[in-house]
Amino acid sequence: MRNDLIERLMRLGFSEYEAKAYIGLLRKNPITGYELSKLTGVPRSMIYEVLGKLTARGAAMTLRQEGATKYAPVPPESLLDHLRHEHESLVTSLKEDLAAITTGSDLDYVWNIEGQENILARAREMITRATDSIYLSILPDTLSDLRPALEAAVERGVRVVIYTTGDLDLPGGRVVVTPLSEEALGQAGGLGLILVVDGAEVLIGEWISPTQARASWTRSPLFVFIAEHHLRTDLYLPQILTILGERAREVIQEEDWEVFARAMESHIDG
Repeated sequence: MRNDLIERLMRLGFSEYEAKAYIGLLRKNPITGYELSKLTGVPRSMIYEVLGKLTARGAAMTLRQEGATKYAPVPPESLLDHLRHEHESLVTSLKEDLAAITTGSDLDYVWNIEGQENILARAREMITRATDSIYLSILPDTLSDLRPALEAAVERGVRVVIYTTGDLDLPGGRVVVTPLSEEALGQAGGLGLILVVDGAEVLIGEWISPTQARASWTRSPLFVFIAEHHLRTDLYLPQILTILGERAREVIQEEDWEVFARAMESHIDG
């Protein structure tokens, strides 16, 4: 019996015995509980309880045949459609009920998110919620994970501006190619992103090791303002200072020149 099928059914809420019994019914039916126990390895002492639970959740059917109760599976397509509907209804009701009891005061805190997939999932959620503007600093290799959500945002009429290190194609959006190194936007391997949505929330992600990523998310107005200000102004500094050249020294304090020189990288001599 395929362990991966059992594991995936368990992720949908089946117990291990329920998953084994359902798969056994798909392989052979109609069948008695005794026969199913022998086929699947579910203990005889448990098989009828398991079948009762499968029947109650709409995964199995019973019939009387030759004086015995036999069992057959509900077809997988029907079962999965039913489970999808159940889960969608549950998620919808939970979303409404949990939102009703959620207080807004904690949202000003800075929350940590661990793991690249979790970080990108949060980024997609933010982009999907956007109604006005999206400012995103990202490396080209990472954009593919967010492209569908960004394209949908453009179609909704959201202003999308992407700051990156190479040419990217996002019809309807604006791409600003910055002279900053990839190191300035994130560690090598390239998660590093800054995402500001609707001037209301910000996500900043980074690599902390070759296999470990983390991010900070907040709706704190101060942090959101600083992040959006950085994206919309600071990333233009190298071009601006390159144009000014040596005249930049007239307005930049001596103790700050090293910082600006690093920002300009190799565009003018420090």
